Amino acid sequence: MNTFDYIIVGAGSAGCVLANRLTEEADCRVLLLEAGGEDDSPLIKSPATYMMLQDSKVDWAYRTVPQVHLGGRRIFSPRGRVLGGSSSINHGVYMRGNPRDFDRWRDAGNPGWGYADVLPYFKRAEDNRDIHDDWHGQGGPLTVTSPPTLHLLVRPYLDAAQEAGLPFNPDFNGAKQFGCGPCQRTIRDGARCSAAEAYLRPALSSPNLTVLTHAYVTTLKLKGKHSIGGVEFIHDGQVHRAQAGIEVVLSGGAFNSPHLLMLSGIGPAKELEHVGVKVVHDLPGVGKNLQDHLGVRIGYEINQPLSFSALPAPAKQAAMDEYARSRTGPMAGNHVDAGAYATSAAGEESWPALQLFFLPFLPPPYPEAGPSAVHGMGANSYFCRPRSTGQVTLASSDPLDRPVIDPNYLSDPEDMRVLMAGVRWNLKILGGSALKRYRVRAAFPDSLEHDDDVLQTFIKRNATTIWHVSGTCKMGLDGAAVVDSALRLRGLEGLRVVDASVMPYVVGANTNAAVIMIAEKASDMIRERSPLRATADAA
Repeated sequence: MNTFDYIIVGAGSAGCVLANRLTEEADCRVLLLEAGGEDDSPLIKSPATYMMLQDSKVDWAYRTVPQVHLGGRRIFSPRGRVLGGSSSINHGVYMRGNPRDFDRWRDAGNPGWGYADVLPYFKRAEDNRDIHDDWHGQGGPLTVTSPPTLHLLVRPYLDAAQEAGLPFNPDFNGAKQFGCGPCQRTIRDGARCSAAEAYLRPALSSPNLTVLTHAYVTTLKLKGKHSIGGVEFIHDGQVHRAQAGIEVVLSGGAFNSPHLLMLSGIGPAKELEHVGVKVVHDLPGVGKNLQDHLGVRIGYEINQPLSFSALPAPAKQAAMDEYARSRTGPMAGNHVDAGAYATSAAGEESWPALQLFFLPFLPPPYPEAGPSAVHGMGANSYFCRPRSTGQVTLASSDPLDRPVIDPNYLSDPEDMRVLMAGVRWNLKILGGSALKRYRVRAAFPDSLEHDDDVLQTFIKRNATTIWHVSGTCKMGLDGAAVVDSALRLRGLEGLRVVDASVMPYVVGANTNAAVIMIAEKASDMIRERSPLRATADAA
């Protein structure tokens, strides 16, 4: 049995950060285990081909149970199964969240997680090549850029959004969120800057880091009665064990981390006993508090050939050839150049309830519908702070069985109200005069005006995940908390959880930036280094 100081389970965004930061100290031996393979596919490198990575060998390709409030539909929920995790297959949008999101974490019993505490870690991670101010960092591993050129439809979109009442905002990660503006991306010189590219690749030369791909962890092993001492995993068809001299760190994400805990006997005792798992530690909150952003797309056909997805095959091939030569052209961007933060009710400007995205192509109404061959434009909207929560549970005691995922979408009526407000914002913006010269007809929904009943039916038929699952091993002090504010598992030594599952509340933004921040901060806590401090101006 091999022994390491730390064993990290999962080479997603958090795991890559931890592997880099922990191995900065030469005396720290780290084993990083990833169930997926290498991130060497050209589809991963290009920022524009994320749709082709879904339901592929680099995706766990989870499905939820039938959702009662979405017409019984099972919702497709992609998760990266590859070095870099979901940062290797996502849209590459860099959005941190609202300052009040993190103050909310702190106020829920997690000292050290307020905005003033976490901002230095966002900045340490970041190498922003375009914005230099108190809210951004330079020289960090993660490259953040703004679109060098905007799609032809973006400026009319921004004009239409301002006509609709959303002020221009040049930086959603700066002084305020509210308004419309360009979106920042994790793109470096025309290529995806995933966590694997930013953090793991520079660390691979470290002699104190061992990385195993296609290593599927099946259980956590006890060391004594109240401490985790290692892991058991399948690699090359054989069962292996590895021992952690100091800690095991779970970084599998909001589905896989609670799944592994429960398979190891850590979780709600009655539920574990029901599927034949021996209870090691009764921890009721494991797998609970599942939160996600549910989004709704709308689309219009347009009268000009401006959508890359609808171009004829020779034009697409020319774009691919250009990208292969110089990493420029349509394949070098993520096609999410602009968006907005909007309100669902009066008084929300400092903490907007809605995030909107503009898409310079006609999106499918839901992922399984496939790409459109029609030139168009679209918009997506989702609520920032879901009221509905769900859970992840075990299907059986077999570690190769998939977890049972029930987000319980729209179980709280308030979520439907906010979603309807988001669709109405997008209908108003795309139907504005600034975009009139491009519009042909509404593709879905089929008109600009809808009463509440029709709009609710549209949402139930088409709403889908925005990939931001969180909260299933939440940090806190209450009876449902799984980890403390240092991300240590409550009631057992030698184990931490560092990923999106520890968020007590999902941030009102794309989650990848926040997960990287969590891991940056966790690396200091694990090695007992002094926390970074914010400057007075930025705090």
